Amino acid sequence: MVWRRGSRIALTLSLGLGLAVGAFVLADPFPLRALRDLVFDGYQRAAPRAYDPALPVRVVALDEVSLSKIGQWPWSRRIVADLVTRLREAGAAVIAFDVLFSEPERGAEGTDGGLSAPDAMLRDAMAGGPVVLGQALVDMGGAPAVKPGFATAGDDPLLFVPRLGGSLTPLPALTEAAAGVGALNWIPDRDLIVRRVPTLFGVQGKLVPNYSVEALRVALGAGSLVVKSSNASGEKAAFERQTGVVAVRIGQVTASTDAGGAVRIRYAGTQDARRISAASVLDGTFDKAAVDGAIVLVGATAVALSDIRATPLEPAVPGIDIHAEMLEHLISGSTLARPDYGPGLEAALAVAAALLVGLAMAFLSPLLAATFGIAVVAGAFGGSFAAFTRAELLVDPIGPAVAAMGAFAIGATGALRRSRREQREIRDAFGRYVSPAVVEALAADPSKLALGGEIRDITVLFSDIRGFTSRSETLSAEQVVAFLNSVHTPLTEEVLKSGGTLDKFIGDGMMAFWNAPLDTPDHVRRAVDCALAMQAVMLRLEDEARALAQAEARIHVPVAIGLGIHTGTACVGNLGSAKRFDYSAVGDTVNTAARIEQTSKTYGVPMILSAEVAAAVPDYAVFPFDTITLRGRSRGTRLFALHGGPDLADAAFTSFRQGMADLMSAFEEGRGGLEDEVMRLAEHPVARAYPKLFLLYRERIAARAASLAAE
Repeated sequence: MVWRRGSRIALTLSLGLGLAVGAFVLADPFPLRALRDLVFDGYQRAAPRAYDPALPVRVVALDEVSLSKIGQWPWSRRIVADLVTRLREAGAAVIAFDVLFSEPERGAEGTDGGLSAPDAMLRDAMAGGPVVLGQALVDMGGAPAVKPGFATAGDDPLLFVPRLGGSLTPLPALTEAAAGVGALNWIPDRDLIVRRVPTLFGVQGKLVPNYSVEALRVALGAGSLVVKSSNASGEKAAFERQTGVVAVRIGQVTASTDAGGAVRIRYAGTQDARRISAASVLDGTFDKAAVDGAIVLVGATAVALSDIRATPLEPAVPGIDIHAEMLEHLISGSTLARPDYGPGLEAALAVAAALLVGLAMAFLSPLLAATFGIAVVAGAFGGSFAAFTRAELLVDPIGPAVAAMGAFAIGATGALRRSRREQREIRDAFGRYVSPAVVEALAADPSKLALGGEIRDITVLFSDIRGFTSRSETLSAEQVVAFLNSVHTPLTEEVLKSGGTLDKFIGDGMMAFWNAPLDTPDHVRRAVDCALAMQAVMLRLEDEARALAQAEARIHVPVAIGLGIHTGTACVGNLGSAKRFDYSAVGDTVNTAARIEQTSKTYGVPMILSAEVAAAVPDYAVFPFDTITLRGRSRGTRLFALHGGPDLADAAFTSFRQGMADLMSAFEEGRGGLEDEVMRLAEHPVARAYPKLFLLYRERIAARAASLAAE
């Protein structure tokens, strides 16, 4: 693993982000709660509560069929009384009306203590069996009707439950006859979705049970409800803070609640098996076995009558179905709730997620770090969903997911900045040395570049301007610079066009190499082609300089260069001091190329190759002309003249090359009588380009002949 520059800052920022997200989770602001609700709604849709038709909850629906057969609502209390009687006779454990009987039946005269005959019939029917009525809690109204007693443990629940000012209760006679009276109110969330149903309300200093809770209480035969709040035995809050309601016990059923005493329902959705048409009850055609022992809720499902609400599963549901879902949730033992340790766990996971992703961004490749970040986010949601499905715990994945994504964004931003800085540094460092195409390739993929140094095969070229010293003596400083620029500019262009790297200018000389920083498989051939192109440039410059001298009527000083090329291994990278360095190459290969170039002036051969370079271009017009021991090398180095490209390697040149090879072998073996052979080769058209070379050979042969004669 590599600790990247800037990673420490990114990791510190990631940790800071994790702490900030953790604090945000603990603060639990409304936007986070709203987003959390949407996540948990998604879980409900993905894994709703499995509906069990054996659960003893049924809805007698005031549906369209009932309205068409019996007439529009409200029905006469005689019909309602008949409905109660038939359900009681079928064995209903409780008959709970999601209907507000707060006014006498219209058009009926009071006969029984001011109670009309239809109302009296309903009262009498209710007296024969357990019936629960509804009351509507309002901001301003009378005292609520409360049937159960309450036992409380811990803090006063009235401090936490929803509070209203009064109540619209059923008729006193009906209230007295009812076994229970429950509040029909809903408190949907801001998006109008009913996720939680309050178990209790506070009205005028009294606790009032919810309609569903009251129906369950009556069904279980419980006379009281037990409310457990913070600071009760076993529920000691930190620093004795009043944190809210913990649970409501209804007979043998315990409802786990949130701090406000509400139950979060795990919905099963609308179920046809749950519903019975009121018309079928009144005409006696309903399935009595479905009602026997059940809590029967009577309420409207007809579109024109029903109290339409939205749930996490469905956008439009009659309120009576939500009451039924509440009862099924409680009876089935569902405990869908956020654990007390949830916020702390989520905050800790947020810090851990940010730290882990920050470390991944610091030490892993971008692809692996991105994969790890995705895995952390997926793990947060997967673990949260598993807690929902397996333990009915609501653990919020948003904090850890946001922290992980934020840490990834911080790391990615840092990586992008580092990448851009590296690209800028590469452009700055190599823009002077290599072609724009190579610069862009390096900037796009810096991994191709080993800036710290590496050993690799390269081909090195040195060039030097012939006669520069004598020329510079007749020129001013400005003229010297102008002359050097006029020569080096076109030569540099040829190096860059061939894919080479310009290493440096050394006075009137130049060094370039190939196969670094980018791999160039044919680097030897490219270097040789560049040498030929540079020589062609010099011939053009020579023609232009001669023509200019003639036009100005002055003496022409020839313009020429010498070139030396060698290939082998070298150390390539950023070389220099900590404050100033250049991309360069060092090693024996570089030294050999430089010393080969220096022999160009001695032999009068403009372009000289080492044996290794010549072997790599066998189809070029190349011929050997000497073997010498270069300074710093223990073995001899064979030198080859680069006469031209493959187009010049014809039969005549091949014959000349063989003659030169034979002459060298004979001379190296110490044979005499080579004067005629030298003279013959010197007359060859190829040899005419190298008069100084053959003059040198004649002098060597003459010296050897004189030495032999003296012996």
